[in-house]
Amino acid sequence: MKVDAHVHFWKLNEGHSIWISNKIFGLQHDFTPNMLKPLCQEAGLDGVIVIQAAAAAKETEYMFRIAKEDDFIKGVIGWIDLEADTETLESEINRLKAIPKFRGIRAHPHREFDASWLVSEQVKNSYSTLARNGVPVDFLFNCTQLEPLCGVMADVPGMTSIVNHGGRPFVMTGQLEPWRSDMRRIANETGAYIKVSGLAERAGVEWQTDTLRPWVEAMLEDFGCSRLIFASNWPVM
Repeated sequence: MKVDAHVHFWKLNEGHSIWISNKIFGLQHDFTPNMLKPLCQEAGLDGVIVIQAAAAAKETEYMFRIAKEDDFIKGVIGWIDLEADTETLESEINRLKAIPKFRGIRAHPHREFDASWLVSEQVKNSYSTLARNGVPVDFLFNCTQLEPLCGVMADVPGMTSIVNHGGRPFVMTGQLEPWRSDMRRIANETGAYIKVSGLAERAGVEWQTDTLRPWVEAMLEDFGCSRLIFASNWPVM
């Protein structure tokens, strides 16, 4: 089976704010599975994993609802409040794990790309709770935050970690460092997986295959094929 491991679906009238659609005018309308299916069929893909786009339990419930209705959606990466106390977190984890298409959560602060949130003791304790319960964690942070992210992942060795969008490097400027060194450290010091996605978004409107090549080749060299995950980040891309 071949899947796109990172897509978003939303309806703007569902009552939760989609932060990325608030920033990009072209995303300020609904995006549904039926809009993506023809593109996946053309690309020879069998389905998708839908990923949270709002720090809200309401959005996760919406994703479960549409996933239940459509086998095209193979799994859901939802949201959970990582600032909750351990007992509340454990209870919510148990509830989510009982839902058939639950595949993990995405660690995303209420305050976008907040590195201090990433390394706070309360949130790090929540990662340990997730690891103890076998829940994979997707991480969305800027390339300038890869060093502390590596430390967090190394401190919770039992956690299945997935770095979103290749660590969000500065593709457009061609600035490989310090992204390259930080990614190599992640490869060597953790068991993290990397989503090969989002590079085109960081490359500017005139990107070509050769624009992305150094970044993809670096990830292949450091992580190998077995730790890279194909994903498109539709519709943001």
